[in-house]
Amino acid sequence: MNRFKCISFCLAFFSVFFSKAQKPASDSVFVSFDCNIVQTKQKLNKKFFASTPALHLRANNDEFSYGTLQLGKRDNNLFVYIQILVDNVCIKKDKNVDIFFQSGEVITLQNEYPLNCEGFFARQLKRKEIEKLRGNEITMIKIYTYEKNYEYYLSDVDNYNLDNQIDCLSVYKVKKTDEVKIKK
Repeated sequence: MNRFKCISFCLAFFSVFFSKAQKPASDSVFVSFDCNIVQTKQKLNKKFFASTPALHLRANNDEFSYGTLQLGKRDNNLFVYIQILVDNVCIKKDKNVDIFFQSGEVITLQNEYPLNCEGFFARQLKRKEIEKLRGNEITMIKIYTYEKNYEYYLSDVDNYNLDNQIDCLSVYKVKKTDEVKIKK
C-alpha cells in the first residue's frame, strides 16, 4: 500500500508541476519582457512593416466591449493602431482619440485611416507624441464614435508593456526584403 501512495503522490506532483497554466486575462499582472516584434512578407502601402503584440483592453463604460492597442513601424515611423472590437462602430472624423495622462495632460490624435465603420483608428506618431507616451503614465484612452464614446483605462502593467514596446520598436530595423525569416 505504501508503494501505491508513493506512486500516486509522485504522479500528482509531476502532473501539477508540468501542467500548463491558463492564459492570463488582460486584467492580470502579466508583464512582457520580450519584444515579440513580428515582421511578415506582407506590405502596407507597398512598404514592409513590423508590429508588436496587441494590448487587449476592456471598455470601462460599456459592458462586454473590448479593444486592442497595437504599435507598428514602417520605414522609421512609429504608428499606433486601435480597434474597437464591436460591430458597426463608426469613428468620428474630426476628434477621434484623447489620451489622458496621470499628470492631467491630454493629447488628441486624429485618425489617418480612411473614415470607416469597423472601429479602426491608425495614426503615425510624431516625435513629441512618442516622447509623451514614453515618459508619462497613461490613465485613459477615450475614443469618440457616432453612437457612443469608449473609455479604456490602462493599468500599470499596460503602461509598462506599452513603454517596452515603444523602446523595442524604436531600435528595430524594418527589413526591406522578401526574405523575412520566420521563427520556429
